[in-house]
Amino acid sequence: MTVFGNYAQFYDTLYQEKDYAAECDFIEQIFARYAGKPIKTILDLGCGTGGHALPLAQRGYHVTGVDRSEQMLISARAKSAVGGQPPALSASEGSVVFHHADIRNLDLGQTFDAVISMFAVISYMTSNDDLLAAFRTARRHLQPGGLFIFDAWSGLAVLTERPQDRYKIVEANGERIIRFVHPELKLLQHVVDVNYKVLRVRGEQIVDEVDETHAMRFLFPQDIAYYLTTTGFQIRHVCPFLRLEQELTEREWELAVVAEAV
Repeated sequence: MTVFGNYAQFYDTLYQEKDYAAECDFIEQIFARYAGKPIKTILDLGCGTGGHALPLAQRGYHVTGVDRSEQMLISARAKSAVGGQPPALSASEGSVVFHHADIRNLDLGQTFDAVISMFAVISYMTSNDDLLAAFRTARRHLQPGGLFIFDAWSGLAVLTERPQDRYKIVEANGERIIRFVHPELKLLQHVVDVNYKVLRVRGEQIVDEVDETHAMRFLFPQDIAYYLTTTGFQIRHVCPFLRLEQELTEREWELAVVAEAV
C-alpha cells in the first residue's frame, strides 16, 4: 500500500495549523527532564516534510531526517536552503540532512543523542514485525542512555470513542482543498484503515482528486512496554501528547512515550 504518494502534495496545506513550535517545545521539555547529557544530535524517523526537523535545526540541533516517501522529502528539501540547511541557519547553529529510506531497515552506521518519531509514524507500523523493526532501528542508532521519543494512536481512546467520519476544508491560493476521512476499524488487527479522499476545487470545478488509505495501528501501554523491552529499551514515561505532567486516560487519542536505551 502506497501512502503519502499524491496525498503528499496537500500535506502542508492540510496541516498548516499544526503547532510544530509547541511540539518542539515538548521535545525539548523531555530532553531537559530525561536526558543524561546534553542533546546535540537527533535522528528523526519519518520526518515527513521537515515539520520538526527544520525548527529543531534552527534551535541548534544537528538533525538527520529519514522518510520513505520521496514526495514528502521533496517538500522538506524545498523548505531548506542550498546544502540542506534550513532558511536563515547560521554556521553556529544546527544543521539538517534528509535521507530517503525505510525506517524498518535503516542503518546509517552512526549513533545519535536522541531519536524521535513524531505525528504517529509508529502507528504506521501495523504488524508486530514492523513495530519491532522500527524499534530496533531506533535502538541501533542510540548509545546506552540515549532517548527515544515517539507518539502514537492510543488504543484506550480508539476503543472508547471509536473513529468517526470527518471532513476538512482549507482555502489556499484561490482554491479549496477538501478532505473527507472515512475510518474502518479492524478490531482484531488493532488497526484503523483511514480512507482519505482529497479534492482540489477551483471555483466550482474539481481540478484534482486523490484517494489514499492509511492503515494506522493503535497501541496500548503494556504492548508498548513489551516491544520496547524486547528491543533494548526501558520506558521512562507515558503521557498524553504535549502534556508531560498529566496521566494518560481513555480520552486522549495521541499518547507520547519516552524510552531510554539500555
